[in-house]
Amino acid sequence: MNKLQMSPPPFMQVEHAFLLCSHAVALLSNFFCAPLNRRSIEDQPGRGTYTMGWFLITRFTIQEAIRRRLFLTIAILTLLVLVLFGLLIHAAVSRMQENQVANGMDPTLPTLYAGIAISILAMWLVYLVISTMTIFLTISMISGEIEAGTFVVIVPKPLRRAEIIFGKWLGYAFILGLYTLFLSLAFMGIIYWFTGYWPTQAFAAIGMLEMSMLVLLGLITLCGAFVPTAANGAIAVMLFMGAFISSIVQFAIPAQDAMVQNITAVISLIMPTDAMWHGASYYLFPAALGVFQDFSVNSVNTPFTATQPIALPLLTWGILYSLVLPLIAMLRFQRRDL
Repeated sequence: MNKLQMSPPPFMQVEHAFLLCSHAVALLSNFFCAPLNRRSIEDQPGRGTYTMGWFLITRFTIQEAIRRRLFLTIAILTLLVLVLFGLLIHAAVSRMQENQVANGMDPTLPTLYAGIAISILAMWLVYLVISTMTIFLTISMISGEIEAGTFVVIVPKPLRRAEIIFGKWLGYAFILGLYTLFLSLAFMGIIYWFTGYWPTQAFAAIGMLEMSMLVLLGLITLCGAFVPTAANGAIAVMLFMGAFISSIVQFAIPAQDAMVQNITAVISLIMPTDAMWHGASYYLFPAALGVFQDFSVNSVNTPFTATQPIALPLLTWGILYSLVLPLIAMLRFQRRDL
């Protein structure tokens, strides 16, 4: 099947990214599954602290996540979804092209339009999957360990409490970030294979998805230092859904309504995940959108997409949000009773 060329995808970059991921997984598998260096765990003579305690906590966090059944279940379901997605796209695109040819029309442009639309829907699915994984995988990383009594054993040893929180946050950020990169590239690769469409700013879109994950992880880390596990999960889900609903309300109500604009702006500041997704959706469209016939900016103005890049102040706020909230959690955990 002839590939439709919108702009040549950065295959060298994609191949390089996959090679880096595979090498990282291989090295981490050998490293994290190897026996621990006892000198870095046990108290060393004349020294009152662990050697790189945050690194050990990060290592334990990744080990625990890999060994959980949830990780294996997610891996199997991910492969299954990718296979089914590929079969579905193949069937739909083939049928559409056959109909176009039967009607004496060139299927090139309709196939390209389909690739753009499918890219938006597929990456929105990635956004939902990553957000759901972040919530269910991390809601118990602090409060759950406190309820289980794990920290009572760890904290009395010469290990700073801040290192525990930072190590767990870093471990989950690494796992979820790597999964986001893999899932995004996998969906984009399948779409390109069957439609020939590759977003010209694909890695900018993936970066925004990574930011949405880090924002949600920062909120969960903060709440985990203050409230029980169930309350932490409820807060994360309600704020995440609230941000999504606010974007629909903002689209449905005229932009001249100042009160609605102010409310949605406040919600975006409290939970910027939906703003990060809209930033990602903008980069999924072709850079030269106006060159397509009957494909204008207004045609892609929906509650799920954005016609402008994310504002720099909002992006800066998202970065600070994802970094400052875990720092506040560290300060709170220093004074929390275990």
